[in-house]
Amino acid sequence: MPLEHIDSEIVREDNGFSFSMRIRGAQQTVRVFISDDALEGDSALPDDDELRGQLDADRAALEAVASEKYARGQVAADGVVAITLSDVVKFID
Repeated sequence: MPLEHIDSEIVREDNGFSFSMRIRGAQQTVRVFISDDALEGDSALPDDDELRGQLDADRAALEAVASEKYARGQVAADGVVAITLSDVVKFID
């Protein structure tokens, strides 16, 4: 089952951000973690504001990647779907 967007708080964590998505057709939510390296882009040492701005700009695409990973069963033992640079490299050209 894929995940779907819900309005949820974005939380700053060590080395990334997290937010919740809902399992389509259920009330259960899944935590999605986006690592800083997936957001860095061209900036060598971006600050938290730049990273948050990049997350806001790319959130729909990142949610699509999270949904694909969840549907393929690529979920950590603690139930988190983690998005790293290797997951988004196909979007960077």
